[in-house]
Amino acid sequence: MDRVSDETWYAVLLFFAFIIVPFLVGLTIFKVYRKVFPLKSSESLSVVEELDAQRLGFFRPFMIGWCICGPVVYWFYDKFLSYL
Repeated sequence: MDRVSDETWYAVLLFFAFIIVPFLVGLTIFKVYRKVFPLKSSESLSVVEELDAQRLGFFRPFMIGWCICGPVVYWFYDKFLSYL
């Protein structure tokens, strides 16, 4: 651990932040959306189809989170990191 530079740890934290933060933002948006517009069950859907409709997975919240976090990351890069 002593041989690893601080910049390496910053890069690791930044990498995980680019994955975890957009996912949490997207997951929060989906949870709020489901509170406001609850999923209505239909009589024509089977139990398995209804459970699949309620699942979020990883990709959808991640992409929605990146659609929201992407402009913020671009602005941060443009203002602070592009001159390094």
